[in-house]
Amino acid sequence: MKLLSLLHNEARKIVRSIVFWVMLGAFTALPLMIAMFNSSAAHWGAYFAELLGSIGSLLVVGFSFTTAWVFGTEYTNNTIKDILVKPVPKTYTVLAKFIAITIWNTALAVFTFAVISVAGALIGVGGGSLSVILQVFWPFLAASLLIMLVSTTSALIANLTRGYLAPIGVIFLIVIVSNVVVQLGFGPYFPWTIPVLLLTGTDIGWTSMAILAATGLAGFAGTVAWWRFAEHK
Repeated sequence: MKLLSLLHNEARKIVRSIVFWVMLGAFTALPLMIAMFNSSAAHWGAYFAELLGSIGSLLVVGFSFTTAWVFGTEYTNNTIKDILVKPVPKTYTVLAKFIAITIWNTALAVFTFAVISVAGALIGVGGGSLSVILQVFWPFLAASLLIMLVSTTSALIANLTRGYLAPIGVIFLIVIVSNVVVQLGFGPYFPWTIPVLLLTGTDIGWTSMAILAATGLAGFAGTVAWWRFAEHK
């Protein structure tokens, strides 16, 4: 019950914040712009193939931002002291935040896919059907979950730096580095490019999946450890 209460509290914080509406607007406008101005495909298969790489990069930035904000805002609003003194296990607080983030980001991913699908219909992409769209949707959702996994590192950075500006700067640097890494052929070994490569149909081996899992676990475990021992900071 404590976890559910904490989760409800985190959900209320998110929905009542201006950031929630800003992200909703961004994930409406940017996918529309990417779809309307960067695709001339006549069929749905080619349409999604052209867009998913750019959409994947957008999700990397967006999910890192939401993750960093949920944790970092406690420091910028100076509410972290109130949370730490509550008689609630700190692990529950971290779990509630990560669950809320996962729900939020999953909703953003589904919404983004719906936006680019509607955009495709508006520009007259042909040869589509529900089965064709779903064949792309499920891998898209799986890749989105993997992006959420590596975004746990943004939570750790937000806690270490006591705010959300530093992790936002880090993720933009990561996007720049990602382009170089992919050009050099090391994309399958860089955690933030692996999910995007999956979206574009690149074969990914077990080594890449292990790197993803290790990165996500490090971010999660580091965040839990920080919260458990934060009182002395």
